[in-house]
Amino acid sequence: MDRLCHRCGNALHEGEGFCPHCGAPQLIVDASETSGPQPPVQRLGIDPTRVQWRTAILSALVVAVPVGLLSALAGMSSLFVIAGGFGTIALYRRRSEGFTDGGIGWRLGAFLGVASAVIASATDGVRMVVERYLLHHGAAIDEQFQSVAQQMAEQALKTNTEAMQQAPQLVHQWANFWLSPDGHAAIQLLTAGVVSAGMVLFAATGGAIAGRILSMRPKAQSTL
Repeated sequence: MDRLCHRCGNALHEGEGFCPHCGAPQLIVDASETSGPQPPVQRLGIDPTRVQWRTAILSALVVAVPVGLLSALAGMSSLFVIAGGFGTIALYRRRSEGFTDGGIGWRLGAFLGVASAVIASATDGVRMVVERYLLHHGAAIDEQFQSVAQQMAEQALKTNTEAMQQAPQLVHQWANFWLSPDGHAAIQLLTAGVVSAGMVLFAATGGAIAGRILSMRPKAQSTL
């Protein structure tokens, strides 16, 4: 099939660099240079080295919902939190023109961990309200808190023998705090904080690993 001039539309002979009719320069592509795999073509105005945060945040939120719900209802597991980090990076690469590496993966994974921890904490709070006031399991919940508080109080007395000799009343007050309603609330907040920190760490680790692994794979080509 003959090539046509991009300006006047007349037929051109093979190898002609200028149109013989209007003189417009023509683009000649060597087929041998284009036979191999081509690098992805980025869209004008998009810097692939910068995180596209809008797409990144939306990708993380999509993954954070199931990860947070599973963490609250089935117990926090490092495996599916790390898998959530992988999923976030894979979804971000699919939806954006940017690339990923370990640093970008770490940041996106950490955001996923924060969002998942918020969803998990909110879900756990709603679950406790339902169990206490709608299902009337308040006695069982208080018994669990009392058991944990008793262990913490005993541990406080055992590990502060020197303080017991110097200020026994202060140590007993500290032990009794864990047995009080305020102590129960502190236990719940402490547990939520530890679980949230673990989710952020594991999600960031999964994101960093995924960013490094997926950076070695070529992205699908995009058209202008």
